[in-house]
Amino acid sequence: MSEQISHQPEQHRYVITVDGTEAGFAAYQDAGANRDFDHTVIDGAFGGQGLAGKVVEFALSDSAANGLGIIPTCSYVHKFVIKNPQHLAHVPADVRTRLALPNP
Repeated sequence: MSEQISHQPEQHRYVITVDGTEAGFAAYQDAGANRDFDHTVIDGAFGGQGLAGKVVEFALSDSAANGLGIIPTCSYVHKFVIKNPQHLAHVPADVRTRLALPNP
């Protein structure tokens, strides 16, 4: 099984494919110096393979590497940053407070 993750900035999303077939994506909206992740989808045919975590990890790391803050409004991304606290430092303090996220 071959997995690939790519950024499609014109569609405001990061996409994960499996053997050339789109399996899911993490969608976002840019908001100034921040990237608001508002929706994560994995096709049911690809469920249970950990693909959501892989595409979200890539998306958050890529966004932070490009100097963007992270706003985890998607419920999956919100839970992901709690379980992977290395990403909390990239969530602005006011957003952490508003979304009841811990401090890094």
